[in-house]
Amino acid sequence: METMSVDSLHEAFEWIISGPLMEIRYRYSGYQTSDWMLAHVLVFELTRLNTISVPQFLVHANYDLTSEGILYKIWVTPLSPLPAHSDGEKPE
Repeated sequence: METMSVDSLHEAFEWIISGPLMEIRYRYSGYQTSDWMLAHVLVFELTRLNTISVPQFLVHANYDLTSEGILYKIWVTPLSPLPAHSDGEKPE
């Protein structure tokens, strides 16, 4: 479980855009956290990305009640496959 915790939505925004927002589709299929602010900002920013350009993925969110509290889960489903080498490099 993600143990990162923030004190404000601004701090949550800074954390989310510094990594999870761009990594969720290219490195990971999802993100989970016990901090509602991180979950809120991630869902908002993923949805915003889909509305300012051609939608690239479906955004999903859910939660689990655990003995430690609420675990928020956010994941995406691509609408089209990613290019094999989107960074422009040739495979080795």
